[in-house]
Amino acid sequence: MAKPSVHTLLNGYLMPTDQGNPAFCAVYLIESDDGRIVFDCGHVGRRKALLAALCERGLSPGDIATVVVSHGHWDHLQNVDLFQRARVILHPHELRYLKAPSRRDLGTPPWTRAVLDGLDVREASEGEHLASGVRVVELPGHTPGSIGLAVDTDVGTAVLTGDAVPAAGVLLAREPLGRAFDSASARASIERVAELADVVHPGHDKSFRVTRAERSR
Repeated sequence: MAKPSVHTLLNGYLMPTDQGNPAFCAVYLIESDDGRIVFDCGHVGRRKALLAALCERGLSPGDIATVVVSHGHWDHLQNVDLFQRARVILHPHELRYLKAPSRRDLGTPPWTRAVLDGLDVREASEGEHLASGVRVVELPGHTPGSIGLAVDTDVGTAVLTGDAVPAAGVLLAREPLGRAFDSASARASIERVAELADVVHPGHDKSFRVTRAERSR
């Protein structure tokens, strides 16, 4: 049985402006013998780009068995409705929070939960295997129920982090970017990624390898 592989469908970017943040998250495709998984799906402003990226691989949303949403922020969740045939995975803490997000949380508007209506939404927690060589890792702090995936690839353990590690500089500094839901948990999640990953696929940056020096800081 071949090991799963991770591919970037859409690159992630950090693009703050004086008019707000366009918030272009990375979108990843995991291919395995057990089916295809999309990790995060971006916002509606990138809908055409996402469909085009799938098409370039000879795929459509109907070819995706599973969509994993790392957390409920609008820039990671909005395009989930494209995947009508897929099971949609979120952490139970995240789903609970989406029912009544804080009014101060500008990343999670009150309509966010409605985006999931009519989809096959399922909960997944630490250690749950979504495919052979692909398991859920809990990375809370950025939001209450942020999750990532650990993927056993030919080049080592790849960790898809969402915004637990949005960019390489966050792992280097061991400090979360922006306002975390829980700063202590966010720092612990960064440390966990550093210890676990050979390759990091971050939320808003290019993928990168983790060196021994970075791991042992």
